Amino acid sequence: MQIRRLDITISTDKLAESKEFYMKYFNFKLVFENDWYIELIAPDLSAGISFTRPQRDAGEFFRGAGVIVSFEVDDVDAECRRLKAAGVELCQELQDKPWGERSFVVNDPSGVHVYIYKSIPATPEYQEIYQSFKK
Repeated sequence: MQIRRLDITISTDKLAESKEFYMKYFNFKLVFENDWYIELIAPDLSAGISFTRPQRDAGEFFRGAGVIVSFEVDDVDAECRRLKAAGVELCQELQDKPWGERSFVVNDPSGVHVYIYKSIPATPEYQEIYQSFKK
């Protein structure tokens, strides 16, 4: 199997709010919209994010929990400043993680964590763990 595109679908009753959040703060573009489903695509990347109502006339009922959407960016400090200046509340302040990421977290309108990060060198302890998987 060769994967050509990655899409994440989030079950929510906050379709309009979710669409606005990802378009306004992360520059996603609208691909499709009806009364129970919205599809967005990331600019310059073959990945998308969609939102569906948990219950429709046809289809399954789903209200997922524990979803985290991660965005790797070139300048995480600048993104953190930009989102704070735009009034987006941080759930987790900008910090260096020992596993090799500098990150912060915001929530989307449905409560999904959006983890925004940049890769940095891992601590020696984590580098040792990573090396153990390469053996």
